[in-house]
Amino acid sequence: MNIDEIVDKKYIPVIDPTAPDSPAEKGANAFLAEYGGIVEEVALVCKKEDGLVTYRSGAAPSDRHYENFFTDFTELANDLGMRTHAISYAFGDSYLGQDPNYSIGKSDGTRIHDYIDPAVEGYWKHMIYIAREVARQPIQSLIFQEFLYPRQEYSFTRRSIRKFSEISGVSLDTTYIDIQRDPQIQRMFEEWRSELITTAFRETLEMARSERPELDVGMIIPVDPETDWSEGFYRHFGINLDKIIEISGYIIYHLMPYSPMYPEPNTPGWDSLIRAIRSSRLYEESGYKKALFIWGLSNEEDVEWIDNLKREVRAERIFARLEHPPKYTVKREIHRGV
Repeated sequence: MNIDEIVDKKYIPVIDPTAPDSPAEKGANAFLAEYGGIVEEVALVCKKEDGLVTYRSGAAPSDRHYENFFTDFTELANDLGMRTHAISYAFGDSYLGQDPNYSIGKSDGTRIHDYIDPAVEGYWKHMIYIAREVARQPIQSLIFQEFLYPRQEYSFTRRSIRKFSEISGVSLDTTYIDIQRDPQIQRMFEEWRSELITTAFRETLEMARSERPELDVGMIIPVDPETDWSEGFYRHFGINLDKIIEISGYIIYHLMPYSPMYPEPNTPGWDSLIRAIRSSRLYEESGYKKALFIWGLSNEEDVEWIDNLKREVRAERIFARLEHPPKYTVKREIHRGV
């Protein structure tokens, strides 16, 4: 599929100008000259998974080929009456992740450099600064991707265990296996991780809205059997869905990002997917905004499936990224627990 077909399906295209063969690789002016007459709404990746931003920032390193892209695009699009959304990677940041003071790891000493440890509260200031910069642009929403732990076992840097030890009394040599052996400690551990994610998200959202009070701020949450459907929201990602809904009122469900095939309707996989999206106690009562997110969209046959799901869960819109992000293969293995 191409961007014209995505727009024809009434999906919102997600544009990363730095992706190979991106329709925006020649810049904001070239994209708007070609698509300004047909694209009414678009989402722009303003902070990428490599930690670089597509505008001039006072907090983050800019992609030198696209250091004016985001600001140029949003201002020109606003003049054209085009609605724009900003997508910002949060704890997925392989630039600062190269620094051992920021990277996340397992209790066996394994480090991965594509995610920041949420226990590093100093990094929150980095996210907040970027959120404020982005919120100053004429955008309709700011959407955070990878505002999470990648899996539960990646919570064991010395820094993290030291902080958890202060509230739980566990040894500084505590391992993931040790945590799992004690149900009470396991509950404390999961609650501690969730409070970190919740607090970081609340503070980031509040500062973004200090620039623009009416700004929608949302979180993308992967929904996938590889991370145990809705059980993984809390256990693996550290996301308390009810609290995030109460804070922002806007959730974007990322459909099956790490699984190769969508489940057919009226199968156990389909039922599990529906239950995961409906898992919040606030699903019916709060009227929060729900959207769907997909990437790697290339099969026309998937469109009917996606549209059926949109109706089933009463989602407002669908964000579609044609390609997978550059670090997809590596992150798929991480999220699968390999």
